[in-house]
Amino acid sequence: MNVVVIGPAGSGKSTFVKNFSSYLKEYDVKVVNLDPASDPIYRADRDIRSFVKTEDVMREYRLGINGALLKSMELSLRYIDELVVDGDFVIYDTPGQMELFLYSKHGLKIAEEISKGFSVCLFIIDAEIASTPENFASVVAQNAVISLRLSMPTLTVLNKCDVVDFDLKRVEEGLKDVGGVLGEIVEKLASLIEYTTLKFRVVKVSALKRTGFDDVFSAINEVFCSCGDIS
Repeated sequence: MNVVVIGPAGSGKSTFVKNFSSYLKEYDVKVVNLDPASDPIYRADRDIRSFVKTEDVMREYRLGINGALLKSMELSLRYIDELVVDGDFVIYDTPGQMELFLYSKHGLKIAEEISKGFSVCLFIIDAEIASTPENFASVVAQNAVISLRLSMPTLTVLNKCDVVDFDLKRVEEGLKDVGGVLGEIVEKLASLIEYTTLKFRVVKVSALKRTGFDDVFSAINEVFCSCGDIS
């Protein structure tokens, strides 16, 4: 099972990857760092920075950080055979700049190579940020876009639930109170929840406290199991 972990900067992706891979220690689990701009905080079985470092790309090609990140993804594609590995679970940690995977042709090609076989995407979101109606609508829209662009099943995982207890019903009720033009936009975005896994199951974790991993594990398996809620 290939598990692609994606989410905005600061959502706790790397902490999740570090601790969830430890949770899976009874299996043959591999971890791959796909962020060319940051050293991983975990032991990576494969690390894109062994081949491409964004700071080196900046110097060599005289690019700013954004241009260098895009160029890094282009260069990373050359080493895709080194980065795609086998295991019971292979966890791929992606850059915090989600657009590198969602909108760059090289990032999409990397995702395409990874997704051959059984693959699932985990969309990691800060639960505190998602707790306001406006932000929640944006999260739902992002989730739908990720599923569309990456062409793989995508599970929404609300992280940092040791800080705030995300209440889906309360947030959905709050959507009705958003008025004006913004309210119309939020209402339309919220309808995209039908294209996410949130309507089946709200998966809440604390990557730091290592809680909720049982729910993540069962949800991942249910994606490809006709007996599960997600199906």
